Amino acid sequence: MCTYLTQMTSIQSIQNKCLFIFDLEFNGNIQDLKTCRIWEIAVWCKDTNQMFEAVIDPDPKQSTFAEPPIPDIPQLTREFLLNENAETFNIVLKKLTEWVRKQTHQIPIFISHNTHRADKPILELEAARYQTHIPLNWFFFDSLHFCRDYYKSEDGNFSLSGLNVSLFNCTIASAHRARNDVKACTAILCEITGNNWQLFGPVYSAYTTSLRTIRWIGKKAEEVLIGRNILSVEHLLNICKRNATVDYTIHNMESSKSIFNTISILLHPKLPKENIANISNVISTQTFTPYLY
Repeated sequence: MCTYLTQMTSIQSIQNKCLFIFDLEFNGNIQDLKTCRIWEIAVWCKDTNQMFEAVIDPDPKQSTFAEPPIPDIPQLTREFLLNENAETFNIVLKKLTEWVRKQTHQIPIFISHNTHRADKPILELEAARYQTHIPLNWFFFDSLHFCRDYYKSEDGNFSLSGLNVSLFNCTIASAHRARNDVKACTAILCEITGNNWQLFGPVYSAYTTSLRTIRWIGKKAEEVLIGRNILSVEHLLNICKRNATVDYTIHNMESSKSIFNTISILLHPKLPKENIANISNVISTQTFTPYLY
């Protein structure tokens, strides 16, 4: 079992995998994920070149919807949902799960831009609303992190639209519709990898939280922690909690001091002391709220 988990920590280490590029469109406040409701999803399977698309009714009881946070995002209306034969998320999730199984018997790797802070947790939240869950054998890879780590952007804009302009000198046609954003993400990854799809970086399974959602944890710190077989935020926080209990019992040590000691042991001397202190402060002051279920 331990060998299996170790093999599933990075996208390059998974031999039997099938890539799915996906995108969600949702309304709500991205700073408060619990307010977000999905109204469209598109998923493209690289192996079969098939596309799954669905418009989702975020709330059949709702007749009007809040204005989008930016003008580029289309206004959701009941008329649009009716014209598109929108179905609720639980129905769409069941269809998507069956579709994925028909595409492959290998490990599904779902790729989207900023997936760990948006798409993945929103999918998990929507499933919880309907008292179901996304398949536990689904893994997620963040194209935003990959692009930041392996592509040098002259203007530092790593959004889908920014990368599209940087790489192709044009904007995304009809951006903020799921199909078009999937096509854009696919083209960007093709261009950056020279069309060989040699992707590098960690994958996270369903219902585990990316270490890089903790502020100050970047590529290097994540690599060090995964090298120590710490594979998620939940795992890291459990270690901090265990050590804090022992340190308090034996040494009457404050929790924040114990957390600093734990993070120092895990990351020193691989990272600068200032970086270690920043990570410790984020965890101990709870400016980071883990996305736990």
